[in-house]
Amino acid sequence: MCAIPTLLNLLGVDFGTPQDLLHLEAIDGIAPDRLTDVLHQTLAGSFTHTLLEWSAFCTAIFTVILALAHFAIVRDVTTPTIGVALFFAGVMDAFHTLAADRLIEVVADNHNLIPFTWAICRLSNAVLAAVGVSVFLVAKPKKWQRSIGFVFAISLGCGMLAYAVVRWCATSAVLPETQFPDAFVTRPWDVVPLLLFLLSGLVLYPAFYKLYPSLFSHALIISTIPNAVTQLHMAFGSQMLFDNHFNIAHFLKIVAYGVPLFGLILDYIYTHRTVERTNAELSREIGERQQAMDALDKTQKLLQEKNQDLQNALDRLQTTQAQLIQTEKMSSLGQLVGGVAHEINNPVNFIYGNVIHTKEYVEDILQLLSLYQQEFPDGTANLRIAIEEIELEYLFEDLPKALDSIQHGAERIRQIVESLRNFSRLDESASKMADLHEGIESTLVLLDRRLKNRIRLLKKYGALPQIECYPSELNQVWMSLLGNAIDAVLEGDVEEPTIVITTDRPHQGTVRVAIADNGCGMSAEVREKVFDPFFTTKPVGKGTGLGLSICYRIVEKHRGAIELQSRPGEGTRVTVTLPVGRSSAKKR
Repeated sequence: MCAIPTLLNLLGVDFGTPQDLLHLEAIDGIAPDRLTDVLHQTLAGSFTHTLLEWSAFCTAIFTVILALAHFAIVRDVTTPTIGVALFFAGVMDAFHTLAADRLIEVVADNHNLIPFTWAICRLSNAVLAAVGVSVFLVAKPKKWQRSIGFVFAISLGCGMLAYAVVRWCATSAVLPETQFPDAFVTRPWDVVPLLLFLLSGLVLYPAFYKLYPSLFSHALIISTIPNAVTQLHMAFGSQMLFDNHFNIAHFLKIVAYGVPLFGLILDYIYTHRTVERTNAELSREIGERQQAMDALDKTQKLLQEKNQDLQNALDRLQTTQAQLIQTEKMSSLGQLVGGVAHEINNPVNFIYGNVIHTKEYVEDILQLLSLYQQEFPDGTANLRIAIEEIELEYLFEDLPKALDSIQHGAERIRQIVESLRNFSRLDESASKMADLHEGIESTLVLLDRRLKNRIRLLKKYGALPQIECYPSELNQVWMSLLGNAIDAVLEGDVEEPTIVITTDRPHQGTVRVAIADNGCGMSAEVREKVFDPFFTTKPVGKGTGLGLSICYRIVEKHRGAIELQSRPGEGTRVTVTLPVGRSSAKKR
């Protein structure tokens, strides 16, 4: 590409722009409709120069943008550093063009300004590129490799350098002579950049490529060719502005900027493909590790399943007893559903029958108060009519009664629900200090429907301390024993069915609860089997045969004792003895 313009010159092609100066005296002789064309022809060289220079500057812009994008991927600070150096060399070229086109205020004329600023720009290009590479050859800054701050520092330094040079050129009234058309070296100022480009291409860039091998660093070496040929055309060929060698040099400068850009593009593509291959390898490795982990997980799952089977077998053994206890508890609670429903029904009716009226009363009062706010304080006729229509005095008289009725029903519901809660103690799974009388009373509330008006209940409570126990389990004992007593007195043909509950404290460390009835009693054969699981004298479907067996296990769990005394026709007495503190009982 660098040789093509020279070969075309040998074939007779001239890339120079004719410089037909337009004299002011000749303007009067030009027709107005051709004056614009003549002016454009006169400025053709300037237009060509501007086009070539701005093309080079745009290439520099693309280079630094792609260099920063490359840095964002690989986090290698060398690429954006050199890209920034090339960009600010392009900034110098941009100033050179702006000054030549008089788009910024300058003092010197174009005859000296354009060749001088060209030489300064090329010198800056060579110096900036050489300095950017030399930084990494001398310092080898590993700590900068991923630092965007270093790139910023380089950018700031290059920008300040470019601004200082631009400022100096723009404000200088007299610039040095840089063109010598009759000499062998027509533009000696361009020899220095030529030597710097050759030094960089032969020494610095190869050393940089050796330390930081990449397509971009390789492209820097190749860029030496268009840079050197550009300088050869200017230093030994160009004799005036916009001539053949002048325009060829400006075209080749675009090539010199384009080679690093093309290298960056290839490097970007290569990096992207490398990342894709790396990701593919990582994905494959992850897949293999995942398969290994899956196999390991499968083995662990088999072991866990075996352990779980053993644990399930143990859990089934441990939960069988709990299931039996829960079954008996549900059976007992099933008998209570009718009584609970009956007890709750009346309070609900109280509430339901009065809520509607109460709501109407409240709405009327609110309506009256709203109207009263609108009419107060004048006591209008509308207010008096409204008071008469709603019978305010009657409302104030009847509303407290309705609310009392609702309160009574709600209180009754509260008592029943509280008794259910105290009986079940579902929120208490650990042992605690509890009052036995409270548990017995809660059980009696739930059994009230079966006791009421049919069985005489005698309570002989002594002074008992609170004991450490599982309240819900002991409540189940009282429910089972009292339920059996009720069944016994109702099934026995007695004139006055009676149940007696006695509590006392036979010793300092124990308490005792006895439940006696005057029912049918038990035979000796029944007494021997009464605590056996699934033994029952009740008809099929009415008893599970687990009630007393569960009571025995619960009392035994509390380190207590349960005794049964009964004879046919003389009733039954069941005595439960419990320690006050379960820990002290265990020690004994």
